[in-house]
Amino acid sequence: MSQAGDGKGPRGGDTRERILTAASRELALAGFAGARMESIAQLSGIKKQVIYYYFASKKELALAVLERNHALTADFWHSFASSSLSEIFQASLDTSVVNQDGVAHLVWEGREYLNPDGLDIPVGPDRKADFQRIVGVIAAEQAAGRLRSSLSPEYFGLLVVLLTTAPAALPQLTTLITDRDWRDPAFAEEWLRMINEILAALRPPE
Repeated sequence: MSQAGDGKGPRGGDTRERILTAASRELALAGFAGARMESIAQLSGIKKQVIYYYFASKKELALAVLERNHALTADFWHSFASSSLSEIFQASLDTSVVNQDGVAHLVWEGREYLNPDGLDIPVGPDRKADFQRIVGVIAAEQAAGRLRSSLSPEYFGLLVVLLTTAPAALPQLTTLITDRDWRDPAFAEEWLRMINEILAALRPPE
């Protein structure tokens, strides 16, 4: 890491945080391959050479953005320990609307993951633990008799994540298929209603 000092200038601005905020926006708009340090400099109002003082490369900056995103969503993931599956779906859909840049980051991060020379999964163990919270809720629902035991908690956990991120990650398909914008509250209401109907159908037989 190339960061030096605490990044606080005479006006009290947190230089590093300004860079990360601008980089988060640029990466959401352009992806890792298309992101330009010049654009990040313009968005942040910080000279490019100063950005390189804190981050040696675009890759280092991108990893820092993803690590920051994970830290900012810690409370969201920790709340799952006391949530039902229906509540997790609701919270995840709401978060997708609020954290649209985060969904965009998942998309370009996935492309980089497939690239042999791309980024490793940042904060991998911590993020795995986050997703294991969903798996744990599924197992608890099965143990309580609210979800069929024949379902794999891990595979159903993947389905939960896909159902809550796909409309935002693939907004064009959402519009083409449903004639609605994924940010439309009416879409979210119908999507959640359908999900709850699926959950009800997956209850064990009486």
